Amino acid sequence: MLDRIGIASRVVLTANAEAGQPGPSAETQGSNASRPDKFAPAGRERDSEISDTLQILTDPWRFLILREAFFGAERFNEFAVRLQIPRATLTKSLNSLVEGGLLDTRLLSEGPGSWKRYILTESGRDLFPVLLGLMWYGDKWLWEGVPPLALFHVPTRTWFSPQFVWDHDGSDLNPRAVRFEVDVDYWRPREEIPRSYRTDRDGQSRGKRPCSMERTLALVGDRWTFMIFQEFFHGNKRFDEFQRNLNIATNVLSSRLDNLVVHGFLEKRADENGAYRLTPKGRDIYNPMVLLKTWGDNWLRRDRRPTSRFVGLSNNKVTHARLAVPGTYAWIVQEEVKLVPTYCL
Repeated sequence: MLDRIGIASRVVLTANAEAGQPGPSAETQGSNASRPDKFAPAGRERDSEISDTLQILTDPWRFLILREAFFGAERFNEFAVRLQIPRATLTKSLNSLVEGGLLDTRLLSEGPGSWKRYILTESGRDLFPVLLGLMWYGDKWLWEGVPPLALFHVPTRTWFSPQFVWDHDGSDLNPRAVRFEVDVDYWRPREEIPRSYRTDRDGQSRGKRPCSMERTLALVGDRWTFMIFQEFFHGNKRFDEFQRNLNIATNVLSSRLDNLVVHGFLEKRADENGAYRLTPKGRDIYNPMVLLKTWGDNWLRRDRRPTSRFVGLSNNKVTHARLAVPGTYAWIVQEEVKLVPTYCL
């Protein structure tokens, strides 16, 4: 009944002065009651659009299949050749993307010579900013020299690097500019999910297309790693806090945390009783992850009000993360952007 009359518990995400990472402000530090988004009650999990999106995009292959679809791939063999992906894995991933509503299938002709096309749906095309956000991250942190792909905005005829903004006022995507509100039903009954996802973690490209997005996904692109990052952005930083909230096997959690430390996303300080802290490299994952929430709000919560939201401090309005062309008010959409290999320039 409380959620029907709009009563919400509120928490403010600001920047931790020492670590520079999103965390509770002074007014929200202290008891669990004052930070209702931090600790999961027994048998509960977050009603998170990010988590639900990652149930569709569970591993790097599914992101990369969508990338190739944006580059025009439609047939099974086109995906297989471009990605050098095992055929059984490709079949499973394509079926999951179709079930998740990101791809649609069309059968061309009938009989022995027929073949199936995989076409991006409207919701699939709307993931384009998320993929660009992951590419931006790889360009910044994982690629030395000139990035392999350049972005051209057709309406303004400009080359650009994407800018992350809040759509309520066009300001930079800074957690200090918003508060994070959760409703009383934010913690939903826990669902069992697979405890392990395999992924390459050396940061190297696997397919034929040089792409910094692929390097990002090779290091952080499995569902558990994204969900660990999500816990940091809710103020958690200890092994037991991650394990409690995610219900993740301890060996899987240890493996993911060790990987993030080795590759410079996290650091572990002895003077903080084993707490992990995000490095600048780790904090920048915040940008593409908040775009995942925007997509989830638009496509996974159409039949009900989201149980969490960002609210702009400047005007007290609900806001979403967007990718914009710098110097304009143009949100980035797939139809208006060309990705051009830099060796062609």
